[in-house]
Amino acid sequence: FAIGSSVQISGTSGDGLRLRSAPGLQSEVLFLAFEGEIFTVEDGPRSADGYDWYSLVAPYDPNIRGWAAANFLQSVPPP
Repeated sequence: FAIGSSVQISGTSGDGLRLRSAPGLQSEVLFLAFEGEIFTVEDGPRSADGYDWYSLVAPYDPNIRGWAAANFLQSVPPP
C-alpha cells in the first residue's frame, strides 16, 4: 500500500482490527477499527511478528491512528 492511499478493514469476520502504538503483536492497542472502515496509509510497511504493518489514520479524525497488520487491509479508491 502506498503512503496516502486508502485502505479498508477486511477479513476480520466482524471482530474488527486492533490499531496498535507500534508494529507488533505486543504493542499497546490504541483503537479497534471496525470491519469495512476506511483509513489512510501514513507509513509502512514494517515487518514484525510475521506480519507487514502499516500506520493508518482515520480520514475523519486525525487522533484515530495506529499500526495495523496488512493481512486485514484491502485497497480501495480514495473517498
